[in-house]
Amino acid sequence: MSRKTYRPMVSGFSETTRDLQVLQEIDNFMMALSSYPDRAAHEPNLSFEQYLVRINAAGENPGDGEAMQRAG
Repeated sequence: MSRKTYRPMVSGFSETTRDLQVLQEIDNFMMALSSYPDRAAHEPNLSFEQYLVRINAAGENPGDGEAMQRAG
């Protein structure tokens, strides 16, 4: 029976870059969480998931209506 060694996959991102990306995703989620009620009042059919995707696509402050117009 042979032993296999497993190596971690290399994604092309440094660990620091990945950490920054994760932190940005967390920030976007928290911003979406706090601003979703106001947005849902204006767009009742907008799900939280759709809203979060818009924010991630825009890469800007969710309170910025102009950014949301471009992303939506």
